[in-house]
Amino acid sequence: MVLLPGLALLSPLAVWGQTEQSLPSLQWQACQDEPLASFGYECATLTRPLRRREPDGPKVELAVFRLSATGTAKERIGTLFFNPGGPGQPGHKSAYKGMLLPDEIRRAFDFVTWDPRGLGKSLPALSDCQVPMPRRPATGPVDWQQVLSQRQLELTERNRDCIARHRALIPQMGTVEAAHDLDVLRQAVGDDRLTFWGVSYGTVIGSTYAALFPGRVRALVLDGSVDPWSDLSGLRRSATAPDDAIRFFLQLNPDLKVPLQASLARLEQEPLILPDGSLYTRWDLLDPLVNYLPISRISGTYGRTLIETVHQALVGAPAEQSAALEMLQHPLLRSPEHDLLAAGGFAAVTCQDFPQRMSPRQQAALLGALTRQAPIYGGSIGVNFLALCSGYEDLQVNTPVPRAPFPERDVSGLITGSSWDGATPWIWSTAMARAFPSMRTLQVVGNEHGIYTNAQTPCVETAVSSYLLTASVPPIDLSCPYVKPAEQQSFP
Repeated sequence: MVLLPGLALLSPLAVWGQTEQSLPSLQWQACQDEPLASFGYECATLTRPLRRREPDGPKVELAVFRLSATGTAKERIGTLFFNPGGPGQPGHKSAYKGMLLPDEIRRAFDFVTWDPRGLGKSLPALSDCQVPMPRRPATGPVDWQQVLSQRQLELTERNRDCIARHRALIPQMGTVEAAHDLDVLRQAVGDDRLTFWGVSYGTVIGSTYAALFPGRVRALVLDGSVDPWSDLSGLRRSATAPDDAIRFFLQLNPDLKVPLQASLARLEQEPLILPDGSLYTRWDLLDPLVNYLPISRISGTYGRTLIETVHQALVGAPAEQSAALEMLQHPLLRSPEHDLLAAGGFAAVTCQDFPQRMSPRQQAALLGALTRQAPIYGGSIGVNFLALCSGYEDLQVNTPVPRAPFPERDVSGLITGSSWDGATPWIWSTAMARAFPSMRTLQVVGNEHGIYTNAQTPCVETAVSSYLLTASVPPIDLSCPYVKPAEQQSFP
């Protein structure tokens, strides 16, 4: 990795009772990442103390990415900061979101995202801390308690190994640190107040910033919110969201219901053997289906392609079967190699944010309720959220994330989401609205995860863009109907 030049830390600034140092500007230059450079992105690094209370101690370097505003100086409002979620997802991998923004937003705002400390191109970064998907039986009934027991052992081993290699870094990766980093980034670009768009876990950064620095907020778009009242055990409730998203998808595409059910029933008895000799199991069907359904631009085409291809591989004519088996070798039609909802940055951040720890007995009891409520996929995600902090029991939590109710709740914000979000249930968005009564909600009928630039209805784009441009909260909560996409991207 080639490092971009950092910046010297300058005058002291009191922030939330601690001594910070501000940066007058960032030193931007053309990105050395070819895809980003080809779209006109510029890159910089921001040097920050590893430990906020030790400004002269070890440092971290945050990789920062900017797509400059296209408008005139008179049209320009400031910077729109973006975090894609996770936790554990580096901003540079979602920097393309800047290209999807409406023209009026592109003219008015620089689009800036960053790799939070410990992630992506930021240094130092976690390495070799990922885990594969949970070990679930290829065929036959699933004993989810047994899957949970295995996951507890896997995560304990992997998390402890990661902590041993990154013991100085992980305690400084929590969301409170990310919010302080974001505030210094705001200063570095010269904005008096923050304009921020966060998706999924990005809403935790947004709500934490609002709790710590309410007077420095211009506009927050909290898109696919995480419940700000919840403790660690409450995060498990997101495990029910994929079942809701699948049901909504099948309501829109009723002709796919029987092929999906039939394919899952057949794969439960016996996996497919692909031309390369590998096995294609029911999890190879369900894992990618759950991952891609919340992306509306491809969900219809992708979901149909996946379900019909598996069905043809099982019951099609010989020529159809041969072509389908060949196609199922495509990585996007199979279970992913790594699980982004366990270990790595996901655990490093979450287990710093939440000091609570669940005993194995508590985890087992909660899993039973999840699998009854969400029988299709609840167990697959549930074992991750319940066993997530296995191995983190002895690592001190330095700065747990603030939980609602917040002392200062008069903050400008638009809380957006879909009715059948496949990752963060809509009830979490209503919980965010209870935490900040001054904010308003915008719900679209659909199963998208993160609706701005993702939902197909212009109703969403108009409402969110208007809010970002004016920083004026709508007088009432808003809703947008489902609109069938006029055109979807082809796959593969």
